[in-house]
Amino acid sequence: MASVETADTITKVQEAADCLGADCIPRYVETKQIPDLDVESILTQSKKDASGLQNVSSGWLNRLEDDVTTSLWDQSGKSWKHLLYELSKGSDQDNVVIAVGHPALHIAMMGHCLNLTKEWLGSFHLNAGSISVIDFPDGPSGTGVIRCINYTAHLGRWSIPITRSTQADEEY
Repeated sequence: MASVETADTITKVQEAADCLGADCIPRYVETKQIPDLDVESILTQSKKDASGLQNVSSGWLNRLEDDVTTSLWDQSGKSWKHLLYELSKGSDQDNVVIAVGHPALHIAMMGHCLNLTKEWLGSFHLNAGSISVIDFPDGPSGTGVIRCINYTAHLGRWSIPITRSTQADEEY
């Protein structure tokens, strides 16, 4: 439900972009609810509480049972292929696809993008609500390039840890 609400908000902002000024051009956004992007049912198969694990630290996916991570990996592979298909349908060089879903799905899809195996799932961490960007400079048939992982500044002041400089002369 949260993913659908987030996608709706992104759509409204994109379609109202001319109101934002700064040479923003409104874009028509086609939204689709894709069943392959839903992994909640897979995560609930775990005998461990997956909802509590995701907020602790990197590597929480490694703490799930092997059959659960295998199901997640297989489902994310379908999702990855579906997103590449959606990208290939566009005639526009600047075709943009936004996938909104559970952090576990996005971690696994990044693994597919990088041609990794499911054993690498615990090497990544994404916060709920974070933004990651994958670019396809050679089109959807080329290799995806991860430009940004786990961007959270839009979530507000406390979304990322702030560290003060130890030098007294540096201002923030």
